[in-house]
Amino acid sequence: MTSWLAYDSRLSRTLLAVFWWFATSVQLLATAIPFAFAGQLGLTHLGLWAGAAAALPAGPGLYAALKCMRDFAAHGYPGAPFRTFWTAWARGWNRLWRIWTGAAVLGLLLSYNAVLYGSGDAAFAAVCAAAALVLAALIATASASLAGAEGPALAVLTAALRAAARRPQAPAAWLAVAALAYAAALIPVIGPNLALFTPAAAAWAIVIVNAATGFDRQAA
Repeated sequence: MTSWLAYDSRLSRTLLAVFWWFATSVQLLATAIPFAFAGQLGLTHLGLWAGAAAALPAGPGLYAALKCMRDFAAHGYPGAPFRTFWTAWARGWNRLWRIWTGAAVLGLLLSYNAVLYGSGDAAFAAVCAAAALVLAALIATASASLAGAEGPALAVLTAALRAAARRPQAPAAWLAVAALAYAAALIPVIGPNLALFTPAAAAWAIVIVNAATGFDRQAA
């Protein structure tokens, strides 16, 4: 009986893993809270600009979530989930703030295009496709930086896009994972509960995809 309660027992490792995934998901969602509040302003000039500014913390949040799940995939429960996340968040901001800022500007332009021209099917599809490409580029950049890509932010972005072009199955899988995570959050009744774990699950899936497709080797 005591073996089940030991720190290194299977039960303990499982509970610690669940806690790690939960903590990673909640902290990533916390970085998106400003954007959720900005959405309450509606499709106004103020709302669009506030939304672009409020989205800035989510970029380093993505970086931090990927770092947490890379650590988990490599070592299991590594401990200190909150310190690990926010240390990685600060590092991701300092290293790649130009990328996150540029993405916010692109998001603002896409938002204006969606408001002004999104009533047509073709225009709406084009805006959605552009948004998906921006998301894939952000995931690629964060993944490349964590894989060891060196140099300034633009160099990391270049290495990330080059690796994504050489391993196109990786960005396709990222977008599929993001779509599944979003769809899971919309499931009636259980969707909000799943949202406490699906962000970490999506980050973990991206880490696995990067290793399996060779994206990390190409980007490093």
